[in-house]
Amino acid sequence: MANKTIQQILGYVSLTGVIQKTKTGIPDNLPAPFQSITKKVLGDAGRYAQVVGTRQAARLAMYGAPAVQRRLKDIENVDVKLMHSYESIKMDPLLLQALRNYDNYDVQQMGIEEVDRQQSEFRRYFDNLRLSAQYSLLANGSIWFDGSGNLLTSSSGAKVTISFQVPAGNQNQLNALGAGNIISTSWATANTDIPKQIRNLRVAAAQLTGYPLKYAFYGVNVPSYLAPNNYVQEYLSRNVTMSQRWLDQAEIPDGLFGLTWVPVYTSFIDQGQGNDSSPNYQSFFGGDQVIFTPDITREVYELLEGSYMIPTQFNATADMAAALASLKQVWGMFSYAVPSHNPPTAEMFYGDTFLPVWKVPLSIFQSTVAF
Repeated sequence: MANKTIQQILGYVSLTGVIQKTKTGIPDNLPAPFQSITKKVLGDAGRYAQVVGTRQAARLAMYGAPAVQRRLKDIENVDVKLMHSYESIKMDPLLLQALRNYDNYDVQQMGIEEVDRQQSEFRRYFDNLRLSAQYSLLANGSIWFDGSGNLLTSSSGAKVTISFQVPAGNQNQLNALGAGNIISTSWATANTDIPKQIRNLRVAAAQLTGYPLKYAFYGVNVPSYLAPNNYVQEYLSRNVTMSQRWLDQAEIPDGLFGLTWVPVYTSFIDQGQGNDSSPNYQSFFGGDQVIFTPDITREVYELLEGSYMIPTQFNATADMAAALASLKQVWGMFSYAVPSHNPPTAEMFYGDTFLPVWKVPLSIFQSTVAF
């Protein structure tokens, strides 16, 4: 087998190929559309259009009379600034020597495998950031960062806040229609009519946005509230198939009360700030939390991916014109390597420009069901 050149190993195509295929480091509990519904935007600035549909009917008019003038609702353009991360590592000079050992295939192959390992490790950081941002959006309607650019699971200590304007009525006990809380009694009480509360929530979703509910993302305590509930037990006693699924999985079965139930309690991030010996695992979803959403479609959600210019050649270029000619615009995650001279080695760069966006704030319900 022919040995690879340093340009083949560290070139744009090779590096980007690896970074786009490596598995993430924290559990991905989200439905596939959270990652697949993407939209490319130039640079780090995006815009989406928001329109409030009508619930009114046409008015009665005399036959043969002039038409009554109607004004349609305006479209509101929402401008957003994307999140951008950009980091680098310098390759150990001994690793570079291994990569350049063209006379010994085994040694060079070991160097290639170590480059792949380092890329895989870096990819986890960027995958973790994307997932964490999506978890925070879903659980809180906001994404928070401290002054050093570290993502937070709560607003405590936040210096940067990205808010998607989920109204207070769509949070906690859900006073979405202004006529009292939809979660009117705690789910921790066996006599709480949970099916009725979910029906009332469907009414609120229909009146607020018209997007029917599909998903219920739930915290670790919620199955323990549903299992002994009188109304839930009565339902399950008449549905042997669903009852058996609950017994087999120890999770809320899909289809219960017409919803897809998604456990998200293993969604976490390590906020230990690089101290591997003392990790600080923080969950995004509260144990008593249930987030109700419609189907994840482009109408309500998009993952915006910004663009960045990166060099496509590892070698130094002859002049500025050649350097500019070697640049390529890529969207979303990217990686590349360039020569470094102090000490002589290679420096690898990784980055991402993105923002998950919930486009219809009234369509998401971030409830706390036990209180």
